[in-house]
Amino acid sequence: MIVLAAALAAVAGLLALARGRQAACAYVPLLAEELLPNADLAAADGSGMPAGWGRGVPAGVELQGNRRGFDYDGNGRALQLIGIANYVQSPPLGVRPGASYCFAGRALTDSDKRSATKLRLAFDWRDAADHALREDTTAWQPVVLWRADAPPADWSAIRGAFVAPAGAATLRVRLEPASDDRVYLDAMHVRRTTDAGRQAIGQAATSPAASRPSPVAIQPWPNGARAATSFSFDWETAMGGLIHSRSIDDPNADQDWQVRAMRMREGVTTTLDLFRPYGIRATYYANGYNFLLGNAGRRQFMGNPTFSWADHTTSGKWPNDAWATTPWFADDPYGTAQSDPGWYFGDLIPALQRERQDIQSHTFSHLDGGLARPQEWRDDLRAWREVAAERGVPPATSLAFPWSSSAGMSYASWDELAAAGITSVTRTKPNQPQYQLASEADPRCRPVPGHERILACPDFYLHSQETAAQAIALIDRTIEVGGMIDLWAHTEEVTSPDQIAAWGQVVAYAARQRDAGKLWVAPLAEIAGWQAALAGVSIQESGVASREPGAPLALTVTNKSDRDLSGLTLSLSSAAAKIVVNGTMLNPQSPRINLAAGQTLEVQVWPA
Repeated sequence: MIVLAAALAAVAGLLALARGRQAACAYVPLLAEELLPNADLAAADGSGMPAGWGRGVPAGVELQGNRRGFDYDGNGRALQLIGIANYVQSPPLGVRPGASYCFAGRALTDSDKRSATKLRLAFDWRDAADHALREDTTAWQPVVLWRADAPPADWSAIRGAFVAPAGAATLRVRLEPASDDRVYLDAMHVRRTTDAGRQAIGQAATSPAASRPSPVAIQPWPNGARAATSFSFDWETAMGGLIHSRSIDDPNADQDWQVRAMRMREGVTTTLDLFRPYGIRATYYANGYNFLLGNAGRRQFMGNPTFSWADHTTSGKWPNDAWATTPWFADDPYGTAQSDPGWYFGDLIPALQRERQDIQSHTFSHLDGGLARPQEWRDDLRAWREVAAERGVPPATSLAFPWSSSAGMSYASWDELAAAGITSVTRTKPNQPQYQLASEADPRCRPVPGHERILACPDFYLHSQETAAQAIALIDRTIEVGGMIDLWAHTEEVTSPDQIAAWGQVVAYAARQRDAGKLWVAPLAEIAGWQAALAGVSIQESGVASREPGAPLALTVTNKSDRDLSGLTLSLSSAAAKIVVNGTMLNPQSPRINLAAGQTLEVQVWPA
């Protein structure tokens, strides 16, 4: 009996161990075998990738081996992933509907910004014809930072588990990054798991709940507009990008920076003249010296830094290495707006304020966003707030990247933007898909991965008659898809007769579309703020007010955001004879409501 009891106890212990390993998505013979094809990352000939594995774009994703990079499981191979808009995707694997599946892997970053980062998993379920069924995503999971002087004890575990939906035949798992920090991936596995294991692994996961479509929805833009457009300007004194200009990405880099600075000043008057007849409010993305009336007191902003990254030798973005060894504000003439009008624009701020134009951040120093370190971002954002406050300008909520320099942003740098209250960005990196957060090809503001409270909004560079025609076509396209586009230039590029004529043509066209009820024209920060707030509006069906034939449908509409939403427009799936909101009858052809922050309204809809 003692022997039998001991044997039974040993079996029970083995079963408990097996259940524990299965719950952790670890290998268990017969119960949790490896399901992931090519889990050992064997190379495919000439592709730079493991056989069967996929990637968002080739740039930034490749197989590391032969002692290159890092390796977790000792087979000499791991995947490298770079780019916030990139991803690594597993080979397809067969699944059974209703069964639970888990993914487990390891991740590490060696970010040159000394920034840890995050990843998430997306489970892409498909049917036998390879049609998408559903996508389940985990929460963002931390990725540990490796440093030569302080290596971590272990790589970060990345896990997720979900149930295969009805009709599922295959699964692909994507690994998506939350920054441009370089990440290494290894020891990746997919296995069957138990319900308890799925719940333990997937407790931070989100799976879209199946729900019946509501008969009432909210249109995306206020007062029934079908799309949104903003106009904006990168507005810089000589201390902005002009004296720090690079040899690439700047069409005016070969021109006299002092002449350009005066055109930047002149452009405030010419652009205000364009907008005034139409009552249009634009956004002026300003650098820090734009708020100064002068600097006779020789103030030292941000500690007058020297940015070692502003060179040609390593970054390749400047024509020489001069600014890598010169304090960034060294050329300040320490004068006034009267003695040195190209350097200080503080006297122009009241003109923008009188006409209710929006003033937002183009950074204080016109730094390179992707090269700057998190502390440099923190210092820059703080300095901008301080000088803006001196002119009565509130803290920025929107930021235009100098030189479209979002590529290379670390997770910690995005943290700095979020902590400073930035909720929208534009001038993000174009033409490099692994870094591209927004694009005129798909004109919509999109959440920044891992920092979803920040929206990245697409823009189009309007600087000539040729681009004016393209901008008008883009407005039409944006109306067609119900999206958003920002049309921009430097203020210096709206000063010649041809430039003013080009901008005037586009502004007039946008105003006509606005007056026809098709287009909302507003500052970019307001458009992004509306979109973010709209995500916090919920519609709940509360039943039928009466069981009589033709009785109304009863719903509640709640604004969970901290923003008042005026002109919220309801969209009905079928014609209505009558709509009543909190006792007030609405026009059933164009039902609009005003919904204050935190407010809930009762809606009754009588079918036609």
